[in-house]
Amino acid sequence: MSSREQKKLQTRHAFFNAVLDLCMTGQSFSSISLRQVTREVGVVPTAFYRHFDDMESLGRALVIEELGGTLATLSESLHIGRKRSFERQIAKSIQLFLHMVSEQPYYWQFLVSERYGGSDAVRKAINELIKQHDQNLADDLALQPAFTHINTYDRRLLAEAGVNMFFSWIVDWLELTYTEAHDDEVDLAEIEERKQLMLHNCTRQAQMLFYGAYNWKSTEETRLSD
Repeated sequence: MSSREQKKLQTRHAFFNAVLDLCMTGQSFSSISLRQVTREVGVVPTAFYRHFDDMESLGRALVIEELGGTLATLSESLHIGRKRSFERQIAKSIQLFLHMVSEQPYYWQFLVSERYGGSDAVRKAINELIKQHDQNLADDLALQPAFTHINTYDRRLLAEAGVNMFFSWIVDWLELTYTEAHDDEVDLAEIEERKQLMLHNCTRQAQMLFYGAYNWKSTEETRLSD
């Protein structure tokens, strides 16, 4: 890669980071102006158009290029349905997921806040990523002997329920992580205790969902009637 291409890529990522920084302060993507972003990056507004057509294309690119990689890594790492000890798979997967959230808080905050946000382009891009993640998990579950009695349609529904449950934990976990990292007066022992309790509860929720699915009976008639 030439130095010019590298600089262009760095500027592109600077735009992404500017959006993430602004969203982390409480702004929604749809409320962020082009001038705010360029001011954060330290370039004139006309420089924006060398990289993106408009704010919607910036948001879509951020989702595909940044969040896409994050969800791909998550899909590859979770392996809830791989042929290993089923209970430990769940516990380890929850730990890994929450660890990833802690490691990349800006990405996950953006994902959950903009999944139902005001930007049509960003919302659609996020939903497409989540659908792919749902399918990856459904394919993964098909490898687990405990779910061979469940048909493809129901495995997909189970995967969607699992992903939605995982994502419902993000805001609470980020609040604990953010408090721990930025508040000098916080009782770290208390925060750690709360994190361990949340980890325990999340694991139990996932176990209840997937163990419950083990007793589910898939029928074509049920699927068509529902």
